[in-house]
Amino acid sequence: MFLVRVESGRTRTGSKRRDPGLLQRWPWLFRVGVTSSLQPDTVIGVLLAGGRSARMGRCKQVLPWIRDGHRTTVVAAAHDTIAPFVDSMFITVGLHAPAIRASLGERRVTPLDVDPEGSMLDSARAGIEAALSAGATRVLLHLSDHPGVASGTLERLLDAETRRFDFVHPRHDGRGGHPIVLSSAAGRRILDSPLADGLRSARELPGLTVEAIEVDDPGIHLDLDTPDSWGEGLEST
Repeated sequence: MFLVRVESGRTRTGSKRRDPGLLQRWPWLFRVGVTSSLQPDTVIGVLLAGGRSARMGRCKQVLPWIRDGHRTTVVAAAHDTIAPFVDSMFITVGLHAPAIRASLGERRVTPLDVDPEGSMLDSARAGIEAALSAGATRVLLHLSDHPGVASGTLERLLDAETRRFDFVHPRHDGRGGHPIVLSSAAGRRILDSPLADGLRSARELPGLTVEAIEVDDPGIHLDLDTPDSWGEGLEST
């Protein structure tokens, strides 16, 4: 059985506890939006693993991988990449749920069953809705077939300075990648808005602030969709 990650060891860089006395003395802070930096930052991770792995021809999440010199699996590596930076984590699972759960072992993560015939946006919405219901102020959305993202990239994406943006994503060599960080406001807009081009359409939603973080990390583009991409990625670890 998966366990809910109640508290992780992530470092809350720059986060501040809300001061009720301060807000009582200066209630106008609510009106100008200053209070967002004073509120506790609850980051909840969502790992997307609900697809069929059709192009790979088998469950790609349980394929072997090497992380920090140790043998693991693709989904376990993706989990371990974001786990130090979140307070709790959900994972969407579908057709390959039993194999993925077994691959994660004793890791603390809550599974969400989704339709394997659904789109990635459907899976993301299920995870975002669960994260917001659990009290997320920010949602760290990651793909389970992206195991090569550097820890430094996560630190940049979740820096205290990025809290003022609604949609934060990494960019390397002129191209965006994963994971992405959503404010609770952005998460609610994604749940309620028709997004013709999937999640990337969320960047165009009126009223949302978007920030691209330049990183020296080709791992944000490492997408293990085919046997060739998996083999090439494994050789680079």
